[in-house]
Amino acid sequence: MKNNILSHFDTNTGDKREKILKAALHLFTTLGFHATPTSLISKTAGVSTGTLFHYFPDKQTLIDELYLSIKKEMCGVVGNEENPALPTKAQLERGFIRYIEWGMANPEKACFLSQFHHSPNISDAVQSRAYEEFRWITEMYSRAIREGIFTDHPVSYHMIMVAQILSGVLELLSLGEEEMSADAIIAAGIEKIFK
Repeated sequence: MKNNILSHFDTNTGDKREKILKAALHLFTTLGFHATPTSLISKTAGVSTGTLFHYFPDKQTLIDELYLSIKKEMCGVVGNEENPALPTKAQLERGFIRYIEWGMANPEKACFLSQFHHSPNISDAVQSRAYEEFRWITEMYSRAIREGIFTDHPVSYHMIMVAQILSGVLELLSLGEEEMSADAIIAAGIEKIFK
């Protein structure tokens, strides 16, 4: 298995820090956080363990920075609404579709976010920082509740439920469900999110 993992990376190009993050992402999503030693991450990235620790003093820092970088990338795509004057429901629908498109183009990153979103492996400080940086999502969900687009449940309920539904849509799309088209899967999934 290790040879297969090692062949997944081209260790001759790119920045060392990015190689480490890419290797960690692949290993964390395939082997899990606890089953992935830093020695395997550095070997997979084609760098020394000392180089890994130069960029990330410990495994916790590595996972926290990986989480924040992926979350920022995803939110940059999802929150990139070119027409903020659209009604809330239309903005949400378009954001959900952008998330699905991003998840299909970046399956390991989507899997990582799904696995680690509420994980104790992400430090409280990073969870708080992510919450502050992406407060706009919470505000949009609050607006959807006030406008009656979402049910009258706490924002935290909707955050978890929407994430689960969108993860399910991505899983069905990746499996190549034969009884439903991709468009039908996406439409049915998004419909489940709303009241």
